[in-house]
Amino acid sequence: MPRPYLILPVENQVRELDAKILLACVAAQQGYASIIGWRGLVDARIGRFPPSVYLAKSMSRENTKMFRINRKLGHTIIAWDEEAVVHYPAQVYYARRIGTEALKLIDVFIAWGDDNRELLQAHPNFDTEDIRVLSNPRADLLRQDMSSFFDQDAAKITREHGDFILVNTNFGSVNGYADRLNLVRNGGRDASESALGRGASGMPPDYARGLFDYRKQVMQAFEKLLPRIAQAFPDTRVVLRPHPAENHTLWRNNFSHISNVHVLADGNVIPWLLAARCLVHNGCTTAVEGSLLGTPIISFVPIDDPRYEIELPNKLGRRALSIEAVLDHISAAYTGIRTRCIPPEAHALLSRYIRPMDETLAAEKIVDVISEQVNLANPTTTSNRLIGFARAEFRSATKRIQSVVGVARYSRGFVRQRFPEISLTKMQDKADRLTTLIKGKHPLVVSAREPDLFEISQR
Repeated sequence: MPRPYLILPVENQVRELDAKILLACVAAQQGYASIIGWRGLVDARIGRFPPSVYLAKSMSRENTKMFRINRKLGHTIIAWDEEAVVHYPAQVYYARRIGTEALKLIDVFIAWGDDNRELLQAHPNFDTEDIRVLSNPRADLLRQDMSSFFDQDAAKITREHGDFILVNTNFGSVNGYADRLNLVRNGGRDASESALGRGASGMPPDYARGLFDYRKQVMQAFEKLLPRIAQAFPDTRVVLRPHPAENHTLWRNNFSHISNVHVLADGNVIPWLLAARCLVHNGCTTAVEGSLLGTPIISFVPIDDPRYEIELPNKLGRRALSIEAVLDHISAAYTGIRTRCIPPEAHALLSRYIRPMDETLAAEKIVDVISEQVNLANPTTTSNRLIGFARAEFRSATKRIQSVVGVARYSRGFVRQRFPEISLTKMQDKADRLTTLIKGKHPLVVSAREPDLFEISQR
């Protein structure tokens, strides 16, 4: 009996794609073929695959309809939350990221670490103890024996930008790709008078407005910080990487007059972290990634408000409460020999959030769970398959209409910002290099089913 497909939807390419290619490569060594590509397209084609294993990247209320379709089609659902390491306070996190009905449709829950496991188990509607604390393939790529996958890209970045300062922003809630995606609409006006935007979904209104004001002030502090860094280090490039959900044009327009500030968002952030002299951020997951890679971290915290501060990333590295402190910490990063050591305190802090690494990749552990579940596959009937197919096709048509009429999160521009075009040649190169790193015995082939949708399998 042929093994089922693994279905790997990807939303933010620069964050998720490489890790999911790694998972597909590990699975292919055990005989599984994977379908991988833009999440919107994967979900649009979901009814056209035989009963398979769907690896969901979230389990929010919005996933419920898709999960129900998957169950009708006979797909097994394995889920983790890509955003579970850096998260809001529990009640806000539950409202935004955990759907009560979605929980009932998931076969296996995978957690990044103990914090994620405890957060799930404390949910009032979570009724199983069976959570596998396995970490995540994204963490695999931060291991010393795996991060060499990015050496080629890091070397290219260094040749182009030299010994640069990396600034990552995380202001999609106040500088969203479109105004309606922000916490509060019409952000130029008083937040107390404006309607809440999609970014406030699941939040108490007062909390959403307070968070909007807080994040807006932090963003304004970053707008003042960048010119100061550029001025203090005139012979050094400052690379600003906005979050994939942000309006990148705003940053480009704001700093187009400063010759040594470059606003760039291409590729996985890991080679940029490897190549950078240091990272400056506020509340950004890249601080977690940078810490595990040994990149010096500077957490710029211009406003001290524990109600809204995203604590974990801001506890990593050096904490700077003023622009002057940021400049001092950057200067310190340029003194002495450049090393890639992971501070012991970062190891200790992060071990609760990301399962500590051992000899076995998280991707390998996940494939073991998949193999276990294949033997317990969800039975379905021909009539249920037909119902699931019809619902999937109808949902796909609805999304296309929403894209045409201008719903921001389905717009072509926003899709391309989160999932830029990627060639078959580049996908094959990534798969080949990852196969070499995991010492795979079987060569793999990547084929394009259609633009933005690929299959990875043994050659």
